[in-house]
Amino acid sequence: MKNLVLDILNKDGSKLEEINVSDNIFGRELNSDLIAQYVRVYLTNQRVGNAHTKTRGEVSGAGKKPWKQKGTGRARVGSIRSPLWVKGGITHGPRSKTFRLELPKKMRVAALLNVLSARFNSQNIKLLDSFNLNENRTKNFESLLNGLNLLGTKTLIIIDSKNDNIIKSARNLDRVSVKMLSNLNAYDVLNNTNILFDKNSITALESKYEIK
Repeated sequence: MKNLVLDILNKDGSKLEEINVSDNIFGRELNSDLIAQYVRVYLTNQRVGNAHTKTRGEVSGAGKKPWKQKGTGRARVGSIRSPLWVKGGITHGPRSKTFRLELPKKMRVAALLNVLSARFNSQNIKLLDSFNLNENRTKNFESLLNGLNLLGTKTLIIIDSKNDNIIKSARNLDRVSVKMLSNLNAYDVLNNTNILFDKNSITALESKYEIK
């Protein structure tokens, strides 16, 4: 069992105290194969796959032969739906399909805890005492991030419950995103350089993923 510690910071970035955090969440060894597999599945599942062209059997138009086979001097043709004709069917065009892949829940959770551990080891996780925002003003939130030396970096803010003041204050800031703990996934963590918790969200995270 490792003794893992995170500093609790004030809004100006000064240290208030420190707390021990879960070894199960922040003390895991990196499993690069698992993370690679998770990213492949996640990105594949973002594909919509709704490109669809019509074959000669799906385009509109009569099935009648346009003219008789012989005697007209014209090329023989059997249908106005032929791919050779304008507005005819498309040969070998894209067809709608699903690209969805599945990954067991245990592997998804393990991937999330792996990348959280990686961010912890690289000292890219910060813990704020409290956001304590009474109004949704971007300027105030920008000042908070500046005090934590996070302004201008790709930062993911994790909250344990919906907070409109945080969401609305952060949405106009470049490279800053807010995520509910219930919707957090490994790709969100990988896609951001810094991760910002407050005490409530870190407590909820440990409660959710504690070893039963």
